[in-house]
Amino acid sequence: MLDLELVAHRFALDGSVERAANQKAYLKSDLDFFGIPVPVVRAGLKRELKENPVTERRELLAASLDCFEWPQFEMQLFGVLLLDKNSGLLQPQDLDFIAELVGKCSSWALVDPLSGPASKLVVQGLPEVGSILDSWSIDDNFWLRRFSLIVLMRSLRDSDAEWSRFVRYADSMIEENEFFVRKAIGWVLRDVSRIRPESVSEFVRRHMQVISGVTFREAVKYLPEPEQSELRAAYKSR
Repeated sequence: MLDLELVAHRFALDGSVERAANQKAYLKSDLDFFGIPVPVVRAGLKRELKENPVTERRELLAASLDCFEWPQFEMQLFGVLLLDKNSGLLQPQDLDFIAELVGKCSSWALVDPLSGPASKLVVQGLPEVGSILDSWSIDDNFWLRRFSLIVLMRSLRDSDAEWSRFVRYADSMIEENEFFVRKAIGWVLRDVSRIRPESVSEFVRRHMQVISGVTFREAVKYLPEPEQSELRAAYKSR
């Protein structure tokens, strides 16, 4: 069984008051911080799993959830990375559990890493996955709406099977004021633009009158010329 008390003790010994203050300010977080960088959290996870390997799904879910009872950011991140490291133990119904963790998050620095284990379940393409994602895309929690977008990135890199789903979600969120949702739409478009630039250009053109600056900048960043310049000119003169 994982010894979270020992993990926290080791993190505290490695921590820096100055780094903790800087991290808290950077993330604009209400959480406490030990003041250790992410590589130290990853090293702590590797050490703990070597001493106490997790082999059962039930133990994995319980331990990840327990990490979110701690007030320190690094302990919550430990729980997120623990879930990702052992994602092979997860089952499609665990998307609901991951959504529960997202609901406990207060920072992109915790939400975004959770997309790793979630996306591995999404790409399995099981029937129940679609309805779960649909519910996330209209949830009152903007972090979960953001999550519904970024978990599609892995499957979108492999094929265009989920493109229509992404477009449906992005169409419904394109005029949102929430920065982190706007940014997520742009990130996905930027990622897809490397392999299917025509699809991204069409999306941007269709939403030219309402697309936000942050979404637009991300979306056109890697589009080929002359398309990129034409879109920039159209955006400037809209």
